[in-house]
Amino acid sequence: MNAPEADVTCRLDAVGGPPVNVPGWRGPGAGPEAGASRASAAGLVEKHPQATRQRASFERGASFVSALIRAFRSERCTALDPLQVFAAAGTAPRFYWEQPAAERFCVGIGCAARISVHGADRFAEAESAAHEVFGSMNWQGAGPRLGHLVGGFAFAPGTGSGNVWQGFPDGELRLPELVYWREGDRYVRDASIGSRWADLQPRPLALGQPVRGPAEIGNGGPDPYVERVQRALAGIRAGELDKVVIARAVHVTSRSPIDTVAWLVALRERFPSCTLFAVGEGDAVFLGASPERLVRVRGETVETVALAGTAPRGASTAADRALGEALCDSRKNGHEHAIVVQHLQSVLGACCDDLEVAAEPKLLKTRTVQHLCTELRARRRAAAPVSLLELAARLHPTPAVGGAPREAALRWLAAHESVERGWFAGPVGFLQSNGDGEFDVALRSALVRGRTATAWAGAGIVARSEPRAEFTETELKLRTVLGPLLWGAP
Repeated sequence: MNAPEADVTCRLDAVGGPPVNVPGWRGPGAGPEAGASRASAAGLVEKHPQATRQRASFERGASFVSALIRAFRSERCTALDPLQVFAAAGTAPRFYWEQPAAERFCVGIGCAARISVHGADRFAEAESAAHEVFGSMNWQGAGPRLGHLVGGFAFAPGTGSGNVWQGFPDGELRLPELVYWREGDRYVRDASIGSRWADLQPRPLALGQPVRGPAEIGNGGPDPYVERVQRALAGIRAGELDKVVIARAVHVTSRSPIDTVAWLVALRERFPSCTLFAVGEGDAVFLGASPERLVRVRGETVETVALAGTAPRGASTAADRALGEALCDSRKNGHEHAIVVQHLQSVLGACCDDLEVAAEPKLLKTRTVQHLCTELRARRRAAAPVSLLELAARLHPTPAVGGAPREAALRWLAAHESVERGWFAGPVGFLQSNGDGEFDVALRSALVRGRTATAWAGAGIVARSEPRAEFTETELKLRTVLGPLLWGAP
């Protein structure tokens, strides 16, 4: 996977047959023929129809792409439950993304193309490869004909290199063989012709509990986390940091395999205003219910949100209101939130026009916690429109999940955090072939493998932070994702 760019090659191998030679095709970025290669990629299916059922792969720098190139049929379809589709995939490559309150979803089954990226240039590598994949698609049918690449990225390169995150590289985007998606009252079905998933018939969900019988949980207690917070506060006092977000992990072991579909059903019932997501293959599934959008692109419109500053929900209406008011009045939480807003303003202001920032944060309330939330909107510049993946690269990690200054915070986390974040707090979502799409921050999340699950949560540390209060905040956040698993309700 580490072939130098000058040595990039591409091969088309017939599935179950001899290699197929496609003249002029050497892969993107391959020396002086790069331009011709890209044109060849875009017209591959049209010029060489015999290759529409061929397998292609190429490696370039830190990226690897494998694809089963096929024609796709796009058509309108009747309303359906995306979790039914996700459940029907079994252990095949599968993806689920839904915003119930906004009536939007995207669910993908199978894998017609897989883009795996590694290293510091992973977003740029993914974007270049995405153009290749979208350019190879041959469409039929009367539907919108919008290709979807689905997946996500690790919090930082190399943060998921251990066994926990095996199969989840620094970044991965898949072109599913079957995609169901919804936007407003439009339901669309895109299927790879000839795929075994092309005629998938979703069946009703068999509802039940995510786990049967008792489950054991290990969280290590508060002391290690409190010690790391104290160490961070020392760095803040020394002027090394303004803010750093420290994560912790909790491990759950069940006596039976964990039912990830039942888990997602429970999360959807309890958190309809969040973004529900799951990325799975085999018995490994990364899932969650995130309240935080990283970036959304719709035409020329760019949207993001600053989410920082947290308080619990109250047991009564009066108590809840009092906790919310205290959060809004908190100097510590206000400072933590302002750092995030300033970062987002700086990034969007440098590459977009007509930036709109809410004058004051509002309260975003979920079933378990409430956050300070500021929405930002801007317009992409017509002369040089910034892409969705470029925006993701510029925005991520925001100070809401990393810290400030960004590079200093990342260095501190690499030296002191001692948990394998992997895709936790990284971008998860989808990219459409017209450039639209959305990536959300993978918070309130867990990685499931068979009978085990690991969940993560973090808290932002600033000068006024109190170590044990920060540990309590992580417990509140963990309750969002683990509540349905361990207690039946958060």
